[in-house]
Amino acid sequence: MKKVTILGLYNTMATTIFGPMDILNQAGRLFNRVSRCPQTPFFEVTIASADGLPIRSVNNIQIQPHGSINQIKQTDLIIIASATYIDKILEKNPELVPWIRHHYGQGAHVASICTGVFLLAETGLLDGKSATLHWGFTDEFCKRYPQISLSQDQMYIDHGRLYCSAGVSAGMDLSLYLVEKFCGRKAAVGSAKTMVLDMGRESQTPYNCYFAPKGHGDSPIVEAQEWIEEHQTQAIDYDWLAQKSRMSRRSLERRFKNAVGVTPLGYLQKLRVEHAKYLLEEGIQTFNEITYQVGYEDISFFRKIFIRLTGLRPKEYQQRFTGYSHKPAIQ
Repeated sequence: MKKVTILGLYNTMATTIFGPMDILNQAGRLFNRVSRCPQTPFFEVTIASADGLPIRSVNNIQIQPHGSINQIKQTDLIIIASATYIDKILEKNPELVPWIRHHYGQGAHVASICTGVFLLAETGLLDGKSATLHWGFTDEFCKRYPQISLSQDQMYIDHGRLYCSAGVSAGMDLSLYLVEKFCGRKAAVGSAKTMVLDMGRESQTPYNCYFAPKGHGDSPIVEAQEWIEEHQTQAIDYDWLAQKSRMSRRSLERRFKNAVGVTPLGYLQKLRVEHAKYLLEEGIQTFNEITYQVGYEDISFFRKIFIRLTGLRPKEYQQRFTGYSHKPAIQ
């Protein structure tokens, strides 16, 4: 059996510990049990904390680990649970980084779930590589680790012996992927079926929400952002907006992109798509009606923008996020 160590950290999401633990522990067990075949477990999973003391989860639940990292003499796979407060974690437990590097040097695979990638990035093992994590922490990650390329739409990434995954549930996707990588497709499919999990989710783009960045310190650009927001359903004259901002259109577009990450046009498109997503989630209007409401007249053109920014067709998005329109049967 492969030895797996799940590293629990301060203020972690408990699911990022127990989700992977259940999937890996049950690989070769649960499907075999329900199909009445001999159980052939593939993984031996241990939960560890830096000092062996209970791990305080984000919900203030104390998780009792099996032991400390110093008790782990050999492991085939380290899974780093979510780690939101990386500075506090590093200050309290500076030994975590060399411990991860040591076992990686001994041949172990290292995977991170959600914000656990912050700790993985601190090891330097991801330098020059790509990473992913929950969409809500991408700006912070990019500022802190400019040497790492962020692929924020990816559900998980495999660099051979280094892995990272997006938000909490993406840790389940990564766990199934690891079952397949270590044990084969048949074992992974069996695990997915018995734990009623989907396989093959590759993108977190449909789950992203766009929150306009305004803490960049460029006051004229903040004013331009707010003006676009207030008039987002109208046709925008960018030459007029540049004049209003007392700069050339070229300067406006350059400074806007430097501050916000997109051009004024890209910003408008993101705002309109976010508005359309909200209206689709309400499930009342058709996409044609929504197109006109958010400020477009060409339905086909807006559909292409919507698909590019969400990864889903409008109908697919609506079916996924409208809510529980199909109620479970009442017995």
